Amino acid sequence: MLFCSYILIIKAINSNLSMSQERIGEISKEIVQEWYKEKGVSPEEMEGEKEKEKKEEKEEQERLSSFDPPPPKFTPLTEKEQEEVEMREKEKELLVKDKIKNLLNLAEEKGLERSIKEAEKENDPFLLDVYHDVLAKEAAYKRFLEK
Repeated sequence: MLFCSYILIIKAINSNLSMSQERIGEISKEIVQEWYKEKGVSPEEMEGEKEKEKKEEKEEQERLSSFDPPPPKFTPLTEKEQEEVEMREKEKELLVKDKIKNLLNLAEEKGLERSIKEAEKENDPFLLDVYHDVLAKEAAYKRFLEK
């Protein structure tokens, strides 16, 4: 029955019959009533089930979202804060350059293995990365392997 109602609507649309809004509403109502009848429930029961499902879904979303901390809010740095960050970065670069020079001197005096162990003791990934780059540049590490 339900399928037949859909066919009627499609035929009406396809044949360009002008249907009044009132008639469209009546047909829609008939379709809904037939659908509920086929399901074996009343419209009130069906609507109650839908509301219950919506409520459960909302509760589930709220429960799940309560586990997630809210995302941090991005606030751009002020000009003064930006200057401080840049100043700290420059200080770190100078400190790393100084440490690298000391490590190179140590490698020259006591050997490459010892200087690498000292670099690892610093537990600074940036320092290790820069030191590796310095040693790898033009195979500079070979100079220290001879000792």
